[in-house]
Amino acid sequence: MLITLKNKIVSVVNEDAGSCHLIMLEFEGENTLLIADGESDIPTFCERVPLESFPSETLVTSHISRILKGNCRIIGSVGGNVELDQSALSGLHKMPVDIFDNNYLDEVKNEALILCVDIRSFSNFLCNNPEEKVFKLIKDFTSNFLSCVNQFAFGCSYYKLLGDGALVIWDQTTEATVEEALSVFNLYIDFLEEELFKPYPDLGLAGALVTDKVFKYEISAEASQLKYRDYVGYGINLACRLQGLAESGKLIINKKLASTGFIPYITVESPTDVCQLHQLKGLKEEDCSGILYYSPK
Repeated sequence: MLITLKNKIVSVVNEDAGSCHLIMLEFEGENTLLIADGESDIPTFCERVPLESFPSETLVTSHISRILKGNCRIIGSVGGNVELDQSALSGLHKMPVDIFDNNYLDEVKNEALILCVDIRSFSNFLCNNPEEKVFKLIKDFTSNFLSCVNQFAFGCSYYKLLGDGALVIWDQTTEATVEEALSVFNLYIDFLEEELFKPYPDLGLAGALVTDKVFKYEISAEASQLKYRDYVGYGINLACRLQGLAESGKLIINKKLASTGFIPYITVESPTDVCQLHQLKGLKEEDCSGILYYSPK
């Protein structure tokens, strides 16, 4: 996410010289970092540094050390504003918390597309591994999943992390949104098998993709400048229930999505599977006659 810094003042200590300084930073257009003296109205130095990407703190500190001719360390921020560019603002509209704009939405999405995914055997992983491994795995899983959603689910309307799982919603079910959902699922499965889950063969990802009605709403958050967005509805309940039946690497769909013709599938109608469906809470009768698995051609 690109963040533009406007006149951000940081406090810096030059450990070699034993002195403290106020430094003004500004990330300008065309990937240029402005570093200037922030202690006076007329700066004693002002330098523009070309960058290949948004600067990390380590990179900024190295340039400050070069300018001040000493080993410098940033000890805190004194002031400044943070502005989000248009792409960052667009991303906020897909997250549970957004900037308050005095516009509370209450909308019904009759043909929403809902993807719910979950890690298989994660409970055993929690019991059998130290805290450091658990934290590393769950952070890597969630950060990489969000990256996958941001890159391949361009049309999604909402996403939310659910511990060792996640929920992604598109407000409309079209051939394009179904393709996005399948891309996210397939690509992330490949990444997990080849990279993240490779040391842990018992772990896997499974999920459900359904189309049905959901209700989109927004409420005021406790922080005055924020609001909270969420969805409820049968489609979300259905996706969350069905994903629990999916085996590792598998994606279950519902009949309504299957009828669109947007996704290839096979039907499993064994008595055991039908019994499992009837044991799930709150499913409609038409969703209990058999399990429909996404079946790539």
